[in-house]
Amino acid sequence: MRVLVTFEPYARSISPYDLLSRINCGQVIEWGRNKCIVDLGDCGSDALSILRDINYVAHLSIIDQVISRDLNALLAVTKEVLLSLINNRDGTFKVIVKRMDKKYPMTSIELAKKLGEYLAQVAKADLEDPDYIIYVEVREDSFIVAHSTRELFRKRREAIPTDWVDRVVGIVEGPREVYETMDLIQLSHALGIEVRLITSPLLIDRALKALRLGSLPRVKVVGIDEALDDVDIPIVLSMHANYNERKLIEVSREALSKGLRIGLILGNEYDDVSLSLRSRAMYEIRLGPMTGHPMRTTVALAYAISVIYTTWLMSSDASRD
Repeated sequence: MRVLVTFEPYARSISPYDLLSRINCGQVIEWGRNKCIVDLGDCGSDALSILRDINYVAHLSIIDQVISRDLNALLAVTKEVLLSLINNRDGTFKVIVKRMDKKYPMTSIELAKKLGEYLAQVAKADLEDPDYIIYVEVREDSFIVAHSTRELFRKRREAIPTDWVDRVVGIVEGPREVYETMDLIQLSHALGIEVRLITSPLLIDRALKALRLGSLPRVKVVGIDEALDDVDIPIVLSMHANYNERKLIEVSREALSKGLRIGLILGNEYDDVSLSLRSRAMYEIRLGPMTGHPMRTTVALAYAISVIYTTWLMSSDASRD
């Protein structure tokens, strides 16, 4: 059995022989481009599970065939592989294509789509959480056809539930500098949260251009009147507030239990939140120790979001126990 092992991006310097030392068997067939092919023919039945548990291993795929670059042959072989996996049982699939030869006339996405449409005749496609993965690697003179399972292909990483991102909104009044706006855009991009900026659209355009990003639907320029639309619990974050993180934790628990949406309102690098927005908030909360020095806007927003998400995680765990 030959296995294609892909390493995590941070492990480019890892030698594949380190893998073999972990399982005390196998042979390196090929090595390069942050992955390797190993032959596990002389290994025990637990070799794959041991490899899967190595932190720097990103993906594992079992190689079925290496065939000539003929599209019809590829369609036939991938269908054969998928049918053998499903074996008259229910099961979903996803096709992943890596085009190592950039001269190949179809892009990875185009080839994956064509294969997926063809294989959908025999099984149901699922792009989010498939039971099986059909992996195809396009090389200069061949197609590598491999397969994997949900458990084998990628490690299970714990993460914040995706629906939580819609439960918190960042509202920033008057960011003035491009760098400040860039930081806020990057935070929205990384966490997926909605960020409403009460500022000039030109500043957003300059920040997006500097980041080499197109428009982001989660970053919105709003007026002060609509800044709190669809927000159930507006909270001002200010170094001049009386409450601290304890109040934020209490409010977060209430929001989680009642399905409410929190809006975190912040000023900018120069000015605190205006009286107009403060008058519409339900709470004012300060973050961190009393050093006399304000946090940068993006740092304060990220800090508050982390408190909220941590509270929700702890509350969710407690409710399951």
